[in-house]
Amino acid sequence: MAAKSGRRKAGAKAPARAPVDLHWGRLGLLMLLLVAAAFYVAPLRAFFAQQNRHSSAVAQLAQTKQQNAALKAEIDHLRSAEYVAEKARADFQLVPSGMQAFVVKGLPQEQAGASSAQLGPVSGSMSIADRIRDLWSTLLR
Repeated sequence: MAAKSGRRKAGAKAPARAPVDLHWGRLGLLMLLLVAAAFYVAPLRAFFAQQNRHSSAVAQLAQTKQQNAALKAEIDHLRSAEYVAEKARADFQLVPSGMQAFVVKGLPQEQAGASSAQLGPVSGSMSIADRIRDLWSTLLR
C-alpha cells in the first residue's frame, strides 16, 4: 500500500493538467496583440486617408493643367492677327488698309428670315425623329 499512496508506477500515465493554464497564456497573448493592433489602427487610417487626398489632388492638378493649356491656346488664338481682323470686320465693319468695303442696301428682309428658318432646329437635344426629318429635308434640297 505504501507504493500506492505517494508513488506512481513506472508504466502509469500522469494525470492531465488543467487546461486553465494554457487558456490564460493564449488570452494574454491575444490581449497583447489587440493592444498592439490598436496602436496601429489610427496611423493606418490616417495613412489611407492621406493616400486618398493625394490621389484626388493629383487628379485635380492634372485637370487644372489641362484647363490651363486650353486657356493658353485660347490666349494665343485671341492674340493672333487673323482673329483681331475677323473681329474688327464682324463687330465694327472695319477693313484693312488697301481694301474697300461695300454695303448693299435694299435687300428684302423676308429672304434673310426665310433662309435662317430653313436651316431647321439648332437645339442640341434633337430627337431621333427630328434628326431623320432633318436628314430627309436636307437630301430633298
